[in-house]
Amino acid sequence: MESATATTQAIASKANTPPAHGEIWPGQGGRFICTVAASAGLPERHLICSTEEAEDLAFGPYLDVPGATSQLDGPANTAALLATGKDHPAAAWAAAYTADGHTDFHMPSRHDLLLAYIHAKDHFSEDDYYWSSSQDSRFTAFVQDFENGNGTWDDKGNERRVRAFRWVHLNA
Repeated sequence: MESATATTQAIASKANTPPAHGEIWPGQGGRFICTVAASAGLPERHLICSTEEAEDLAFGPYLDVPGATSQLDGPANTAALLATGKDHPAAAWAAAYTADGHTDFHMPSRHDLLLAYIHAKDHFSEDDYYWSSSQDSRFTAFVQDFENGNGTWDDKGNERRVRAFRWVHLNA
């Protein structure tokens, strides 16, 4: 009986072991980016990005959205943007994304996109910037370039690429 339990635990442990950076993680909805340490009140987590992306989506209207300024918390930013009831095309696309039965996707934070550039840039287009969910003001939000790693604050009315991200909590 102990042998069966040990085997079951080993299988479960292997299923929760991520692949190499940038590789598809079967059953997790996309590519493994990296493991993010707990910080600023957020839990330790694995960062996953979608394999699909949207092109030519605006961030949304010129609004200063309380709760959407975090540089680290994409899920909170995304929820705050969608809670306004206003049209936020990039956030809506990311939140609606589903893969491998997972429906907990969000628009990435500035931090998430920087980690994606560091660990898996070859899996992102170099043709345009990607929106983050981190806004700076009523007029601008952060975008990340994957050709040379530049990031900047961009006009929310511009159309950019979007990837959906999700967190896999380590102690879930």
